[in-house]
Amino acid sequence: MIKKVLNALGRVVHDRMTAAQKQRMPKTLKGKVAALLRDEKKTGGQAGAVKRLARRLDVSPEAAYRYLRGKRKTPPKAIMDRIDAEVLKIHKPRVQQNIIKDAKRSPVKVNMRAEIGYSNSRSGRKTPDSRMRNIAKEMPQQYAERLWDALRDGDEAGAKDVIAEWHQNEYIHEGGGNNVFTTCAVKEIDFIDFEIRP
Repeated sequence: MIKKVLNALGRVVHDRMTAAQKQRMPKTLKGKVAALLRDEKKTGGQAGAVKRLARRLDVSPEAAYRYLRGKRKTPPKAIMDRIDAEVLKIHKPRVQQNIIKDAKRSPVKVNMRAEIGYSNSRSGRKTPDSRMRNIAKEMPQQYAERLWDALRDGDEAGAKDVIAEWHQNEYIHEGGGNNVFTTCAVKEIDFIDFEIRP
């Protein structure tokens, strides 16, 4: 599963790292994938490490071998984002933890295009066909903090639940009336980005 929400949060953490903190991270695709393979061997052993790496990146084992051998240097952006996010997880975890700790004190601007479904517990009605909706709003700290916890736990489904709860409580329920019985669910995400607000 492509973890779009967690990958986007990981990019924010990376952007907030200083140049000195980023300096020792591998720069090339081959170096990044090799670092991830070493991590797989360290945590799961030598046997099957490349296959586990391929599952981790949601690519075929053959593609993983091509990246490791330097035979392919420009994978699709979605795969490159995934690789960068995974490298970030294993690079200086304490630095990341400190950045996340600071970020929890701030609201987060969410910019996304996603398929959101609605159901109403009073009427029993559900949206038969969810629609893609554009959302560009600031998420209050009480929701944003739970997003960072989801990043720490690697919980993509939990992160999507936080976004759905924020959308339903802040923008659907505020309409009052029958809207307060409406529940939202984020189904598919076309794109998503986050920005830590001052």
